[in-house]
Amino acid sequence: MANRLATAPWWLQVGLIWLATRIASTMLFLLVAGTQGENYWTAASPSYFEYLNIWDSEWYQRIFDHGYPTILPIGEDGFVKENEWAFMAGYPMLVKLVSSLTGLGWPIASSLVSTAASFGFALVAYRLIRLRFDAGIASWSLVLIGLSPAAIIFQAGYAESLGLVLLALALYWWSTKRLLLAGVAIVAMSVTRPGAVAFSLAVGIVVALEWWRNRAVVDPALWPARIKQLTLAAVSGVAGFAWFGIAWLATGRFDAYLATELAWRRGYTGTDSLRLFESWFVSADFWLGQGTGALVVWLLFAFAVWMMFTPAVRSLSIELRAFSGAYLLYLALVFFPQSSTIRILLPAFGLLVALGAKTANARPAARYALIAIAMILQLGWLLTCWRYSPPDYSPP
Repeated sequence: MANRLATAPWWLQVGLIWLATRIASTMLFLLVAGTQGENYWTAASPSYFEYLNIWDSEWYQRIFDHGYPTILPIGEDGFVKENEWAFMAGYPMLVKLVSSLTGLGWPIASSLVSTAASFGFALVAYRLIRLRFDAGIASWSLVLIGLSPAAIIFQAGYAESLGLVLLALALYWWSTKRLLLAGVAIVAMSVTRPGAVAFSLAVGIVVALEWWRNRAVVDPALWPARIKQLTLAAVSGVAGFAWFGIAWLATGRFDAYLATELAWRRGYTGTDSLRLFESWFVSADFWLGQGTGALVVWLLFAFAVWMMFTPAVRSLSIELRAFSGAYLLYLALVFFPQSSTIRILLPAFGLLVALGAKTANARPAARYALIAIAMILQLGWLLTCWRYSPPDYSPP
């Protein structure tokens, strides 16, 4: 059996590896579902598809059902309330298409789209990793990604799987110099999940590094490739603000998207404005207290910078490393950290590839220990973030 698997087509091997991680996540998920009490969305001990479609999946289902409001809801305090504009249209519209073709309702159709997209992500991510590493490292990296703490999100009614397959396609096509295709993928991602601005920054970083390394070389032949990559960076940067513009056109309010996003954090910040980097300190002060919170944030920032220069991360392809760093910087600039941070970090999957490259040749016992740790962390995330018991301040 092992010999047959070793000689099977690469896509079948990848599919089976990813299937194994999905089965593991499903088993843990069903275990937690059995402990779920009656809640806002479901009765006690909900079924698989019912339980996959709680939390933010409700917002996607609202878009699936009736689209977006053209008039933003305003609270008694005069601020914009939470609403559908915080969630981009790519995923619910694709589920809508699948539903119209199959007759399936949101709970099943959304899960099928997410799960299928996750398999697509695994296949593309494998090809992306293979540009730099051997098959063993690529396969082991997929195991680590597929068993990461928030891995059930690959099957839930969330846009992560679709966003990740589009991101992986953009990274793969950029790495293989198919820049037009990379641009198409990142434009599609820009109306599915945030991150196009980070991709733009990553392309700019790579172009700048290439220019710096060859600054003493006066070769006009280098500039066409640079200009093409800078064009990709520009397209990605514009695409990163596409949803901002769409929300503006639909509602007539310039800051419709930003005001909607800020509604989710206003209970912590008490403000309706966004200041770069500030959210991390506000969040840390809220949870840990002033002084301690700021110290923890600075330590996290220092750790992130140190990590980007470790041998494991430096072994990544320049494209994957640049995007991982740019995405972390993007989060540091605008993200408000809370319990969903682990899920939001998934686009930086290159860091798990670095861990995979570092540990792929470790002793079997060490790798089994990593798998056990991953499963424990995944179970802990499900119990802490996915399982709901009011009042719950730890959304996934």
